[in-house]
Amino acid sequence: MGYYRRINFVIVLLLQLLVVTSCVSDIDLDRIDEVVLTPRIDADLVFFTLSASDFETANTNTAQLVVRDTTRLEFLDDNVVQENLKEIELTYRSDNTFNSALINRSLFLDDAGVIQYEVSFPINASQNGEVATTRYQVILSEEDIEAIRNSIQLVNEVTLFTNGIVNEGVLTLQSKAVYSLELSDL
Repeated sequence: MGYYRRINFVIVLLLQLLVVTSCVSDIDLDRIDEVVLTPRIDADLVFFTLSASDFETANTNTAQLVVRDTTRLEFLDDNVVQENLKEIELTYRSDNTFNSALINRSLFLDDAGVIQYEVSFPINASQNGEVATTRYQVILSEEDIEAIRNSIQLVNEVTLFTNGIVNEGVLTLQSKAVYSLELSDL
């Protein structure tokens, strides 16, 4: 019984070796400099949930209440990303039960805090406490990508419009950046 197992093992090994060596002969290593890799990478940007109590600390005598959060964009601080960035797609999804209008602003800032790029969109108000979902997507132009290259921080602001009273509700926002690179000269 052991003899037949060894013969089968040797036959399988020889067949695998034949398959591997036959594939290598078709590779033209002189053209390796023509290889271009185009990875697409998902990066989470901002995820949060806000309730009425998050807005209560603000001055409720105004018609607009703003909540801000700042995030560092570490992936933009990488030389490979900086040199090979070709496309950025920003996507947002919010689920809202506030019966008031809201605005979301994402401000991309450089090291000095200067705005390099801004994304702003309205968030649908809830009707009768039902969840209102808003989806927003933007694909950046080459000029916009250059502005993003200069950014290292993301400040996200949510503005709630009121009549001096903050109604009950919950806002959940999720955002991500899908960025595409083009790697050549490997």
